[in-house]
Amino acid sequence: MIMHRSGAKRKTGRERLCDLIANPRRRVKFYILSALFSVAACAAPRPVSMPDPALVRANLLALADQEWRAFGGQVIYIENGRERIDPVGAWEDERRGSPLVAKYWQAVGEDYTGYDCDKPWSAAFISWLMQAAGVPAEVFPRSGLHADYLRAEIAHSTQANALFIPHDPASYAPKPGDLICASRAGTKIISYMDVPADALLHCDLVVETAAGHLASIGGNVRNSVSKTIRPIGPDGKLAGAGTGDRPWFLALALRAAPSPVAPGPIATRSLAAVETGAE
Repeated sequence: MIMHRSGAKRKTGRERLCDLIANPRRRVKFYILSALFSVAACAAPRPVSMPDPALVRANLLALADQEWRAFGGQVIYIENGRERIDPVGAWEDERRGSPLVAKYWQAVGEDYTGYDCDKPWSAAFISWLMQAAGVPAEVFPRSGLHADYLRAEIAHSTQANALFIPHDPASYAPKPGDLICASRAGTKIISYMDVPADALLHCDLVVETAAGHLASIGGNVRNSVSKTIRPIGPDGKLAGAGTGDRPWFLALALRAAPSPVAPGPIATRSLAAVETGAE
């Protein structure tokens, strides 16, 4: 049994703190604990405000269309596994295209331009899109390598507040606002959930789907920001099309289903209009 002295006055928190500081040995302990708590408080991450997926989608589609038009509206058609380009737009190392490429590189902290033709800029283009669309860097890291941001999104995808969710293209039909990603230069991807840090990849932004076709916009595609129109399976999946244009291994989807949104400042052309050449 614990006995308490009757009439004993309990010390206040301030008095106990003064006793602690007055004792030399305890004073050292107090300073150490204070320092540790201060470091922990500074290191604690600040909560990140998650952007509205519907607004992000609308912004991404408008911005991608804007940049595609700025490059001259180059369109690549995938037909029976072969490419046809019509029309041909501005290229990265032309006076019209180089400053635009420099803008994308700035989003990842680099000062390259389109004249640095040996520097692939497709990931910088995606990073710029996310930045300009209002997606915080804490939610979607900026990088000149697709593998960097994909690994971060996959790692965070199990969290309740994840903005992007990875899917296997064999079991998911991409929608406008999603990213579709393929390996390149001989990179082998075993699982869409396991992207090697040194993987050489390419990602496009899906901008429209229609019966049997999918349109996407990507940077550094045939030296430009290009819109590619490729066949998809009857179920809307890339895997069922047999296009053979790229080895697609991942679809990175915005968490919410597409929501009706007000038209952005830039009206996008429909897939049918692109195919017929009409505005």
